[in-house]
Amino acid sequence: MAVQTKLDAHFAQEVMARPGGEHLLTCMACGTCASICLVRRFHPAFNPRRVLHQAALGMREAVLSSEEIWLCSACDACYPRCPQEIHISEVMGTLRDIAIGKGYEAPGPFPEVDRDVCSGCAACARVCPYEAIGPAPDEDDPSRQTAHVDKTRCLHCGLCVATCPSGAITLEEVNEQEVLTRVSAGGWLDQPGRLAGGPEPRCLAFVCQWSVRSDAAWARAERFGDQVRLVRLPCSGRVDPAVILWALGKGVDGVLVIGCDDDECHYQRGTFAGRSKVYLLQEMLATMGYQPERVRFSRQSIYERFGLERSIEDMLQTLGQLPAPVAEQAI
Repeated sequence: MAVQTKLDAHFAQEVMARPGGEHLLTCMACGTCASICLVRRFHPAFNPRRVLHQAALGMREAVLSSEEIWLCSACDACYPRCPQEIHISEVMGTLRDIAIGKGYEAPGPFPEVDRDVCSGCAACARVCPYEAIGPAPDEDDPSRQTAHVDKTRCLHCGLCVATCPSGAITLEEVNEQEVLTRVSAGGWLDQPGRLAGGPEPRCLAFVCQWSVRSDAAWARAERFGDQVRLVRLPCSGRVDPAVILWALGKGVDGVLVIGCDDDECHYQRGTFAGRSKVYLLQEMLATMGYQPERVRFSRQSIYERFGLERSIEDMLQTLGQLPAPVAEQAI
């Protein structure tokens, strides 16, 4: 963060004059927001209380040049717990707007769109929580629509990547090939599960990284050993149904997708997107003679200490009781 050498006495008033910034000076620096914010798990330096305090003091340059104002995903987990009822995400949005107006740029990475492949279907626009992507006249051929990314709004959640039906959108942070590599690392897919004559069912679990609050919870899940392959995703909405089908076709007994509770979703619509994909996939499997119970979506609160373990245990128990599917070769 830049070192502040001069205070701007008008900065706080500028923030408060904009929609979303009205409650800047009502913050009493109790730290409730910082204690609840999951961003700190991956960005320990992030402290919304400090950002608001600096803005209130008039530390314009320090605030506008900080990466911290771009880290808030507007999940609003802090809002119902703030004793002053401050919508911190709105204040952060106001600070970002001021920063953009002063020529500051948001840090990436950002989704990249292959305009030659993009069909302009707008599926990405419908799923994006931040209205950061949508169809617009193509730069080379204005007669057709292609997806364009607004870098001032994008928080690189990647929901657009997993939603695009034509595979035209990529994101450096996590791509499909990387997910496939994680799933198959160490020859995990080559080991037989219950369907292939193995002694116990084997489960692939895609877990939203924001849904598990502590390292201890991840460590406890390791007790399942090779019976379960855990793959962390930036959001449960990033799960790709094609990858789930691919894993089932490779002999995995079942696939579990774990996301946040609806009102705790870090990317607002991610849980809804992930759950919807799984439900549609279950219907597809049923028509193929494959038990829909082999794919499951599980929600868990960030305050549930043993939620990850219980979700996995329940899934393994279900898989252990299921008979062989009617159409094992359907996938």
